[in-house]
Amino acid sequence: MQAIYGYDREPFECEKDGKRACIFQEGDDVLKELDVEHANFYIDFIALCSFFVVLRAACYLVLRWRVKMH
Repeated sequence: MQAIYGYDREPFECEKDGKRACIFQEGDDVLKELDVEHANFYIDFIALCSFFVVLRAACYLVLRWRVKMH
């Protein structure tokens, strides 16, 4: 969410036809509504990369163990 709506994104285009109000014209408004305006992008990225490495290592070890069993 931070990567899409954060980092001083320019305002969204909004049609003002009188029937609908532009509630989420700013990206920061979206982040506030979803309660992620203070989230740290780099921590999420590090966690995602860590899961990737751990799961790859676990799969490798399980496959290696299965091959040695037969």
